[in-house]
Amino acid sequence: MQIQLSLPDIEVVQIANAFENVPHTHDGHYQLTIPTHGTCYFTHENKQMTLVPGEALLLHADDRHCFHIGDDAGVIVAITEGGRFDASLTEVRGREEAALRLKVEPGLVKARFRRWLDLSMPSGELLAEQQSETLILNELRELMQGGAEKGLLPDKEQSLHSSDKHMMQAVEYMRAHYTEAIRIDDAAAIALQSRFHFIRSFKAATGYAPYQFVLHLRMEEARRLLKGTAHSVMEISFMLGFSTPSQFYRVFEKSTGATPEQYRLRQ
Repeated sequence: MQIQLSLPDIEVVQIANAFENVPHTHDGHYQLTIPTHGTCYFTHENKQMTLVPGEALLLHADDRHCFHIGDDAGVIVAITEGGRFDASLTEVRGREEAALRLKVEPGLVKARFRRWLDLSMPSGELLAEQQSETLILNELRELMQGGAEKGLLPDKEQSLHSSDKHMMQAVEYMRAHYTEAIRIDDAAAIALQSRFHFIRSFKAATGYAPYQFVLHLRMEEARRLLKGTAHSVMEISFMLGFSTPSQFYRVFEKSTGATPEQYRLRQ
């Protein structure tokens, strides 16, 4: 059985029961292999090894490898472009090394994977996709750095509050463009922060993660339009920047407990 999560810069797959692949490489990509139960029999550059729950193996980009597991075993495998992990690798090992064994908590990894599946549910929104990808990549870095046992790693940048002028400029940028396809990197650049630190400090400043803030603004405007105009639900959904009316329906009902039509009738 395989459950796969795919985003532009990362792929994570959960494999359970018998599985075997042939020797291969991932051009320019790292692979992190985490056994969740049973034994994983791994071959890295013609060297055989075993991995058990509590361990993980991080492969350098372009390393040749393969593995197999039996009916009583399972693994979670994450593959991402090399540059996404380079800084973390320096912190973890402090030296060049082709492959790296790590200590991880398998139960936590499985719980994180379930959350990643929820985060990666299709929304048709670039901002949502980028936010999910950033959070998943960061949690993988935390696992690699041992941060999973201690909770979130401390920020390397000074925590920013709502009084920070650059963060406030980013907030105003999102207020001005919430009906458009916002790129999280553009907003982070306004705040002079990395993508990950922007997500965290934005939430500290507003109480919302960036995409949830956009949805909050859209729902405020949706309620106003439903109450005070004759625009159809379909027109409103596209006016607010939703990719499909069905997406608007899901978000609105989750936010208000009523469908757009029900909300309009109550006003």
